[in-house]
Amino acid sequence: MGALLAASIEPIIVKFGFRGHLSPWHLFTLKSVFAALLCFAVCFLFKFKLANREQLKKLAVPSVLLIGTNIFTMFALYYISAVTVITVVTTTPALVAVLNQRLGRDQLDKLFWPGFWLSFIGVLLSIELSQFMVQPLGLVLMFGAVITSSFYRVQMERLTDEISPVVISACTMAVGAVFSLLFILPFNYDMPVSAWYFGLWIGIAAGLANIAFLFAINTVGATRISVITMLQRPLLIIAAAVLLKEPVTIPQIIGIVLVIAGTQMARVTRLQPQRAEAQFEEPQSAPRS
Repeated sequence: MGALLAASIEPIIVKFGFRGHLSPWHLFTLKSVFAALLCFAVCFLFKFKLANREQLKKLAVPSVLLIGTNIFTMFALYYISAVTVITVVTTTPALVAVLNQRLGRDQLDKLFWPGFWLSFIGVLLSIELSQFMVQPLGLVLMFGAVITSSFYRVQMERLTDEISPVVISACTMAVGAVFSLLFILPFNYDMPVSAWYFGLWIGIAAGLANIAFLFAINTVGATRISVITMLQRPLLIIAAAVLLKEPVTIPQIIGIVLVIAGTQMARVTRLQPQRAEAQFEEPQSAPRS
């Protein structure tokens, strides 16, 4: 719930920033910096041991995937509504489920796909068709975020068994911050004062969401938590209605009911790591006497 709430708040704050004529590059840079500072503050506050060299190597690819996800999402929000962004994100569980099943990590229950499609239909009931027709670039960016996010989640399921989610968040966010300061800030250094305000709150929401999300992945698995995040859609509808004054329709209410029912149906059984890895190991010959 902590991950869902924080992740639902973030796109709304970003939309408020865009209403103030702020650049996606400004918000992405400040978000990355403040999120990294927050994660490192949590590490020092609770005395987490920082990653060693070998662990940093393992986090290199996930860090790049997270940067791609954040950039794709930030610019998608510039072109399409927060509601539409979360709508496209709801396709992520399908890709994560396929990847984890392929890797032998999960066994999907017989009601998984009916539950997923029920939830997805619930999401589609409240979709903004005009956004899909008017802003195709935003949709392309969001589908790019779905792909990078799916591979990021699958890798995090394994890495959170070896490294603390807080440490992973600090390291991956730090890579994003360094990337922003080196390759984005020199070309976008003239930031309005308001950008710092929005960047601070976006960074706090992003940092908390990532930490909570990684703990959830380690607890219930990437596939199951990805299904649960489909509840973000109902949360966003309610938050957008209250904060952005977006109207709530009857189809949206029906959709919320279907999403809740579908997420309960879409169950998955996590296989033991030994069983998952055994499927990809070469059979060993008997020892010679």
